[in-house]
Amino acid sequence: MKAVVLRGPGDLALLDVPEPDCPPGHAVVRMTHCGICGSDVRYLRGDNPWAKQTLGEKRPNPSNIILGHEATGVVERVASDVDPAWVGKRVALIAFGTCGECEFCTTGRAQLCPNTQHLGHGAGWADSPYCYGGMAERVPILAAWLQELPDAVGNLEASVLDPLGVAVHGVGRTGVGAGRSLLIVGAGPVGVLAVPVARNRGATQVVVADLNESALTVSRKMGADAALLAVGADVQARALEANGGRPYDAILDTVGAPLGLYLPLLERGGTMVTMTVRDEAVPFPTKLLAGERTLTSSCNFRFDEYAEAVRLLETGAVDPSPMITHRYPLDDALEAFRVAENKDASGAVKVVLTGS
Repeated sequence: MKAVVLRGPGDLALLDVPEPDCPPGHAVVRMTHCGICGSDVRYLRGDNPWAKQTLGEKRPNPSNIILGHEATGVVERVASDVDPAWVGKRVALIAFGTCGECEFCTTGRAQLCPNTQHLGHGAGWADSPYCYGGMAERVPILAAWLQELPDAVGNLEASVLDPLGVAVHGVGRTGVGAGRSLLIVGAGPVGVLAVPVARNRGATQVVVADLNESALTVSRKMGADAALLAVGADVQARALEANGGRPYDAILDTVGAPLGLYLPLLERGGTMVTMTVRDEAVPFPTKLLAGERTLTSSCNFRFDEYAEAVRLLETGAVDPSPMITHRYPLDDALEAFRVAENKDASGAVKVVLTGS
């Protein structure tokens, strides 16, 4: 079968690989759609964003990662110990499973489990010749990771469920709710999805800042009250003006923006959540945390938040169609990655690969 294989840093290829086995507890899914995530681009460049964001560690990547963790499809076959009723169902693939035994799993924090097996990220496939992921004609997956799709949710729209789950978790970490204001820094997929998520939680003012005009246009279509081009010496002043001259109750940073630029925009008692951590030091005066301001991070999602993401799509609270800007067949995956890597030129927000 065809698969998008990362053989090493900068070495991405569309290859013929063996058909996957279907061991006990597993299913094989025919991929219909798989989004290209910013983390896929980072893996291509030699980074390991899962280890960095979740564990705070720098880890080398294994070879032969089949990229892709934003996949949907149709169940083709299941192991003998799996309910055969799954065959033929439209599904989204929950991208990671955890050990269920560590202190994080047993205390309701499975998104922090260090023993994760992850589709498309290379974690947990030590005994396999390939680290399986969604950018392939067929995907082997534990049946427990299958999410049946409601009739109201198409496979294309469901391909955003992984970043939508991440947005649900991140917005939840900010504590934003009814009558509150939120500044979202970064209009990538998670940033623009956070707009309707915050709206659904009652936020009355949602403002997005980014360096890309086309991404800001998408954020407006997703429901942002204002979209700011984050350039120039007056960024802080314009951001405050967009919120009626007041600091924001919460800030969600999806890109690892300068703390010294955005923390001054946070109201006393507010929370700033960063979703992208960096290796280099980022100095800032701690007086910016005065007044019980909170600075914290966010990674992954809880499994109940993935279920919430499904409900948001099913009810129409989130319409992802404005953000799905480009689609390519699996055969054109390398071109799709070039588009995803060069968003300033292409205007891409979410690039999706399509299967059969």
